[in-house]
Amino acid sequence: MLDSKNPQAVRTFIAAFAGVLVTRLVGAIPAIGEVLAWLDGVFAEAGYGGMSALALVQAAVVAGVILGYQKIAQALGDRWPSVEKWMLGSDARPSYEPKYAAE
Repeated sequence: MLDSKNPQAVRTFIAAFAGVLVTRLVGAIPAIGEVLAWLDGVFAEAGYGGMSALALVQAAVVAGVILGYQKIAQALGDRWPSVEKWMLGSDARPSYEPKYAAE
């Protein structure tokens, strides 16, 4: 799955791994845990007891961190391609052809 023949899979996996790692590290900060517990209380008071603020916030933050990490790596790669390769595991950017391109 993660080989040099499929650079987009490598780039996506590494960005996702970094995003989850950063989110977990930030989530370990006690003040963040207190804010999430407060949000859970707000959700419960609003009648959304089955919905966890932690799960919603965590999903949104993980997605945002993954996107941010990948965009930062690409921006740095515009100037220093070796940095993009180091951050994402590959400096090969995918290009997509429209399936039904007008000829």
